[in-house]
Amino acid sequence: METTLERPSLADRLNDPQTTEALHRLLDRAAALDQMLQIAGDIPNLIAMATDFLDAICRQASQEGIDLEQRATTLFKLFGRFTEPENIRNIEKLISRLPQLEAGSALLDDLPGLTATVVDVFDEWATQLKDDGIDLEQSIRQGLHAILYLGGQIRREELDRIGFLVKSDVLAEHSVETVGIAGAALANCSRGTCEHPVPQRVGLFGMLKAMRDPNTQRALSFGLQFAKCFGGELSHQHRHKVSS
Repeated sequence: METTLERPSLADRLNDPQTTEALHRLLDRAAALDQMLQIAGDIPNLIAMATDFLDAICRQASQEGIDLEQRATTLFKLFGRFTEPENIRNIEKLISRLPQLEAGSALLDDLPGLTATVVDVFDEWATQLKDDGIDLEQSIRQGLHAILYLGGQIRREELDRIGFLVKSDVLAEHSVETVGIAGAALANCSRGTCEHPVPQRVGLFGMLKAMRDPNTQRALSFGLQFAKCFGGELSHQHRHKVSS
């Protein structure tokens, strides 16, 4: 049994809006395809220009002593190491810490201001030392020289003894004051007595007369009190050693 399909005429199909839309799309794609073909026709020229450009770069690099092939090989090896799993993990850790690095960079932005503040404080301090008659540069140089000299002269056990001495009451205010008075007395005694060519003779009556002097009595009182305190300290140290 044959069936005859009735097809619309060509004019009807051309006047159909769907046909018109389809023809517009085909024409648009034909225009795009034409542009692509024009670009494809220019590809050989572009490749030739790129080749000439690379050849020029290679010749210039060769004239400057640069081996591009070797550098490319090194770059390839570096890329291989860069993409190793361990390095990738480290890079991921570094990326995860970028917020902290950003905070650190913010501190770096403030660093010039902080440095200027420190410099101003140091300048003010140096000016104050200069007004007090202290040459900062010379003091630092001499201080470093003294430290290095003592460091080369003192052994470790001697340094420990000095540390023990510093921690004791030898450098207490009253101790230093007493040592200063003793030094002044020694200097006065040396100028008043030891510089005489013939020492002054002192007999028993001279000693009794000297003991009546208020200053001598003060010194004797100090000596007796020192003997009492020193004996007490010796007794305390002895009991401490026995108990330990």
